[in-house]
Amino acid sequence: MPRGVACRPWTAATAAVVIGVAVVLALRGVARTIVPVSSAEPADALIGPRVRFWYRGIVAPVEDVLVAWRIHPDALTWAQFAVSVLSGAAFWRGCIFLGGWLTILAGTLDILDGGVARRGGIAGPRGALVDSLVDRCAEFATFVGLGAYFRHSWVVLAVAVAAFGSQMVSYARARAEGLGLDLRVGGAQRPERYVVLGFGAGVSDLVAHVACGLGHRPTQVVLELAIVVLAILSMWTAFERSTRAVRALGQEGPS
Repeated sequence: MPRGVACRPWTAATAAVVIGVAVVLALRGVARTIVPVSSAEPADALIGPRVRFWYRGIVAPVEDVLVAWRIHPDALTWAQFAVSVLSGAAFWRGCIFLGGWLTILAGTLDILDGGVARRGGIAGPRGALVDSLVDRCAEFATFVGLGAYFRHSWVVLAVAVAAFGSQMVSYARARAEGLGLDLRVGGAQRPERYVVLGFGAGVSDLVAHVACGLGHRPTQVVLELAIVVLAILSMWTAFERSTRAVRALGQEGPS
């Protein structure tokens, strides 16, 4: 039996029901969400503008509370880093379900820090730089935990590719923006990476527990598939951003 998998089929079934109800309610909320025409959400991302706008509507009251409590955005940025480190540690120890939901929490904190900065009127280049640097470290910490968990499996190669691709996605955008280009295209942007990895891990552990209860050998096959998908999507997004940037700069001609 793999590390971190204890046979608790009834607990897994209960968690699956709770998650299923939450998904149904979420889909109902998304269906009722109206996206403004002026929305700046990227249209080509895997998580479409409607879902993004719906989730931002959910966290907006939390942002108001944090602003009222005078919570500095930097505190949320560093909290995201701490949660990402805990997520990596959970993956390392084989606590896959916990690691997945900590990843989702880290992604939510990543949304909150920018929202609080804007609502509090303190958004600026310094905060954006700190946020970007901490984001890269936080993402890497999570991948280190995954790599440690899969260190005796071929999946560690997929983890390495996913980690590299994720860093390149962000670097391509940052470098392009430094050259005057607005480059937010691509399917696997940061929210997508959080969702694929977080929900992939959560569902994977539930499947492993249920399989154990049915007498099958429990595996984290869903998480393995999620990592492979994340690796492919991240590399494709990095390639897409890079080629678009090179093409746009080539059209401008020599300076």
